[in-house]
Amino acid sequence: MNNNKKLWGILAVGLIVGFVVAYITADIGEKKGEQIALASANMAGISDDDPRFTTWGKAFPEHLDSYLKGANYEPVPTKFGGNLSYNKLDRFPQLVRMWAGYPFSVDFNEERHHFYIQSDQMKTARNNKDLLNSAGLKAFGGQPTACMNCHSGWTKWLIDNVAGGDFVKFNSAKYWTMIKNVPTMDNQAPDSKEHTGLHGGTRMGLTCADCHSPNDMSLRLTRPALIEALVDRGYEKDAKQGIKASRQEMRTLVCAQCHVEYYFKSTGSKVATMGESIASNPNAKWLDGSQKTYEQIDYWRDGNKPTEVTVDGLTLAFPWSEWKKGEPFRIEMLDDYYDKVREKFPQDWVHKETKAPMIKIQHPETEFASGGIHAQNGVSCADCHMPYTRGGAKKITSHEFTSPLRDVNAACKSCHAQPEEYLKAQVYSIQTSIASMQRSAEYAIVSLIEDIKNVRAAMGNLAKYQTDGKADDKKISAALKEVLELHRKSQMRADFVNAENSTGFHNPTEAARIMGQSIAMAKEGQGLLVVLAQKDGITITPSNLGFKEIQKYAPGLLRYPADMDGHKKGDIYYDEHDEKDVNRAPAKDLLELDENLAPYNYKKIIKPLTSAK
Repeated sequence: MNNNKKLWGILAVGLIVGFVVAYITADIGEKKGEQIALASANMAGISDDDPRFTTWGKAFPEHLDSYLKGANYEPVPTKFGGNLSYNKLDRFPQLVRMWAGYPFSVDFNEERHHFYIQSDQMKTARNNKDLLNSAGLKAFGGQPTACMNCHSGWTKWLIDNVAGGDFVKFNSAKYWTMIKNVPTMDNQAPDSKEHTGLHGGTRMGLTCADCHSPNDMSLRLTRPALIEALVDRGYEKDAKQGIKASRQEMRTLVCAQCHVEYYFKSTGSKVATMGESIASNPNAKWLDGSQKTYEQIDYWRDGNKPTEVTVDGLTLAFPWSEWKKGEPFRIEMLDDYYDKVREKFPQDWVHKETKAPMIKIQHPETEFASGGIHAQNGVSCADCHMPYTRGGAKKITSHEFTSPLRDVNAACKSCHAQPEEYLKAQVYSIQTSIASMQRSAEYAIVSLIEDIKNVRAAMGNLAKYQTDGKADDKKISAALKEVLELHRKSQMRADFVNAENSTGFHNPTEAARIMGQSIAMAKEGQGLLVVLAQKDGITITPSNLGFKEIQKYAPGLLRYPADMDGHKKGDIYYDEHDEKDVNRAPAKDLLELDENLAPYNYKKIIKPLTSAK
């Protein structure tokens, strides 16, 4: 009898193991099947000479349908993201003061799909010289082409065919100059909607060729900045892929071409690059009367032609040399890096109110996620954000480029056995916890900014901080050097978690550590400021601004600050018809959530977790 039980037990285990092996084998087979299908598909017409996704999509219609499906989702905000491009300065007005003196303080919206990123970059007020001049930001001379690395599906083509493969020459030109060189295709007129549109024209966002080889659709890196940064970290170059890495690694590294912190590094020398003949037209002036050097439109017209100009060379660089291969990233690595290059790159901008030399962090998902539990267990970006789904009768990698929460079954439950609602609730719990610390850090930083502003004004009235009877900013900044350094590093940390697009989910323990540092540094800065002010007989009570006080900085919808581009002063900047969902006010429930995050109101925040089964 016992022998029979053992036999049946062994048989049962065998059946279970066989089923699991069969399932895994079938799943792997289907995934390999997609790769075989991609490699053996009809490649006619696919090449780097034509990177348009409409062209490549003819050979891969299921993948194109998936991409366009993601682009055409109804715009909907989520608690901490979504695809509705609402006005984030109106939701988080603390950013207006944190970024004072920098273009992001004028225009900052929730990002949309990869499909729109070039169009949004061309429209943003941060790329409108007249608007920046009118907003008191004349120091910013127009975005360089370096900004295009993460926005245009034509980037590789332009580097190869316009800049002659010279990455410095490409980056050093003006954004609006380089975009004029996108070729007209299919006999399109330069000023046609087709050429200046989203589906392959100058406003085309990222596309297949950015991540895939036209020869066999294998993954590759097309952005030189990432390749150089990875070499600095200890990777080897590879002629085909860009660097030597497994396919699973590549499923993260292709995303790292853009989802990273970066800066514009000076080459320390002059470079010959493309300019525009409009610079020699004495009648071509910006609204403030200064000479135009480029025209803010995406095609050559009215006699404006490409010329050669000599400018200060710059290149796109990632601050990664302190982050070695195989290590999780830590925020202190940015401290060390930017301190080492401070003589050549002292800051992204000088804060308008505190005069601190500031670093503006961009979207550092790659760095941040590297130490998270998913990355540490070999999970790639694509595993969650591009899960395997059905495309008609085929199983394909989703190219919707969206949140895993849109399809938890495909994105999460291949690894997690818990119910969908439980997994969603866990994400909400993590994000609200990190967002609470994030808001606390931002409010502490704005309080520090307020105090520094007041102390600077008081110091400016003292003769020892004056030159020729006027406040001398350099003397005041020298006296407040330690406080300004705390402002710089505290804000860099808050910016890091703010700019990273998961509200802490990719690495919640590191997010909490970073936010804890940010709060401590801001408070330390306030305490030190009190001590320094007292030495000069200045008495100050540290500020403690919160949600309600900070709401007064909310700018409302972006409007033209002067008559320009056929619009009157006060007109809404983003068109109410073509861009009806862009820069609009955030939903009231989002503001209600934010009001209850710091201090944390558990009665309104906590969402009961469904018990895992």
